[in-house]
Amino acid sequence: MNINALNILADAISDVGSWQWWHMENDMLQLEFRDVLLYDESKQEKDAHTMDVIAIRFFGNVFAVFLDNLDEEAEKPWYKRLYDDEIPAFECDGYELKFDSPEYAKKVYDGYKNRTPIRPFDSVDTLTGAKHLIAARCGEAGVIAGGDQITVLNNIGLITESEIEPLSRKWWEYWKKYWRLRRTRDALQKDWACEVTIPVKQRMRRKSDDS
Repeated sequence: MNINALNILADAISDVGSWQWWHMENDMLQLEFRDVLLYDESKQEKDAHTMDVIAIRFFGNVFAVFLDNLDEEAEKPWYKRLYDDEIPAFECDGYELKFDSPEYAKKVYDGYKNRTPIRPFDSVDTLTGAKHLIAARCGEAGVIAGGDQITVLNNIGLITESEIEPLSRKWWEYWKKYWRLRRTRDALQKDWACEVTIPVKQRMRRKSDDS
């Protein structure tokens, strides 16, 4: 997958999204993110069209390091509770997620005090040698992972690299329509991702109303 598509995907995930789950088996790793700013074409016309969940899958020589600044005394670590759906998802720090950038991944790695590798991991050699990787800051937790191949999926199947830019563009067109029709009789179904992605003019209007 080319870096342009991955950069668009990174922004779509980390704008208002959250890291909600992970899974590793054999030589495959999956990370799931929700509230992704890609247009979900499988939904009905009046439905909210933000993509609810996408999965990032790595294959071949996979690795993962779970990072945190938590002072936990729980017998079961947070990443296992995340896997078992026992704790809420971790909200991504705005635009603090990147693909295929060993330099950024090293900064993320150095920014957390607790580091738990799931596979043998050398912070420099593994990152520079990875064919594909992801690094994400999600508040008090973070993740760095990678492998030889990367694929992206949603609930109906594979999202190809050629689809990512059009789905991003279509989401922003939908967002503009959402706000244009908001509070009219033709308003679209409430979409949390649109609600928290407020147009500049609307932000200025709110500030004026508050003053």
